[in-house]
Amino acid sequence: MKTPGRLGPWAVHLVFGTAAVAAFVYFGLVRPGHMRWGASDVEIGRPMPGDKVVGGADFVATRAVTIDAPRELVWPWIVQWGQRDGRFVKGFEANHYMLWLTRSAPRLTWCWELEPAGAGRTRLVTRVRFRHDWFPATAFRTLAADLGDIFRVRNAMLDVKAEAEAAAKKWRHGA
Repeated sequence: MKTPGRLGPWAVHLVFGTAAVAAFVYFGLVRPGHMRWGASDVEIGRPMPGDKVVGGADFVATRAVTIDAPRELVWPWIVQWGQRDGRFVKGFEANHYMLWLTRSAPRLTWCWELEPAGAGRTRLVTRVRFRHDWFPATAFRTLAADLGDIFRVRNAMLDVKAEAEAAAKKWRHGA
């Protein structure tokens, strides 16, 4: 006789099989693209401020977007994001880069770097580095943070782009 509420062997295999396929799809196909959204091979391969702060990082995401505004009009929006997000500023060079560092675990760095990209354009390159805590008790939280990171960072970058381009448009038209 079957015990109510207990999964049969086929259901266990289905659950584990589905989890294995989902993990393969995410880690093998989806995550690699998220980890380098918009960034060139050169941007991914070059060092950035903060790379040595978190040793042994297993999460290293370099993402980039081109902004139709000069660095001087992008910079204030980077500073505003830093204040909004409550990050401790480890280092910065105005109009060039800002490095954020979390004070608590997991130790995380997030570098925002601005590079000229032609007349009146800027390349915003970000790099997030941290070491995941993959212990069974925190694995779900870690996976959720991993999944949420691309949306959080992408949205932040696109917000900076929109605000800086709107400011540049006003600036160009003398408003």
